[in-house]
Amino acid sequence: MSLLIHENIKEKLDGFIVNKKIPNLIFHGSSGVGKKTILFDFIKKIYNNDTKYMKNYVMNVNCAHGKGIKFIRDDLKFFARTNIDLQDGNIFKSIILLNADKLTIDAQSALRRCIELFSHSTRFFIVVDDKYKLLKPILSRFCEIFIPTPELPKNINNLHEYHLENNFKESKLIKQKKIKFKSLIEKSEKDKIWENAEKLYEKGYSGLDLVEYIKDLKIDEGKKYEYLVFIQKIKKEFRDEKLLMMCILNFLLIRSDYNLENISFM
Repeated sequence: MSLLIHENIKEKLDGFIVNKKIPNLIFHGSSGVGKKTILFDFIKKIYNNDTKYMKNYVMNVNCAHGKGIKFIRDDLKFFARTNIDLQDGNIFKSIILLNADKLTIDAQSALRRCIELFSHSTRFFIVVDDKYKLLKPILSRFCEIFIPTPELPKNINNLHEYHLENNFKESKLIKQKKIKFKSLIEKSEKDKIWENAEKLYEKGYSGLDLVEYIKDLKIDEGKKYEYLVFIQKIKKEFRDEKLLMMCILNFLLIRSDYNLENISFM
């Protein structure tokens, strides 16, 4: 089942290609609304789905993976300054920056200079959830494309969930795993939180399984989503999966009545 969504945005992008006037573009909107999908489809159309062109002329970078000023000054600038046959302006290099709002201020300043230097041969495409985390001098050099949340079937919050729902139907094995996991949680002893987390981890479970467990809990919806928001906020503070699981178990089994907004490291 395919969804006909964002057709007006796709038509606008097609117009850029037809008129051979493709600007630098920022795609912004909430997580899971289809920003990357729209951009990658657009890139394929620009290069006529030619894998050779896309391999040589397209640079795709996820800035959330620790990309700083050194990356901008070295790798990105090296790619941007490589010579290509512009074919009278009909061809250009493309630099795709996912999660560009994660770049440091210094890295963004270096990026702005790169955009100024190489705009004649390179187009920049940025994907962000929050455009206001970008420097204004960068925003001023881009055409903004806002991607709204599409109308989806009931109980589906975003396109990630939609594709999971349609492409990965829950198997009998997954259901059995959920039942076993629920049993392990319910048998957990409150005074052995670390041992419980360690046992679950060794059996192949993760923090994501705990999140799914919470989603399935038959408790007050307000409390349930308070837990989920809490986990979303704290998980980036943990580099050890067992520690994250221990923290979640701690609130599930012991401190469930605490006001989560008052936790100090949030």
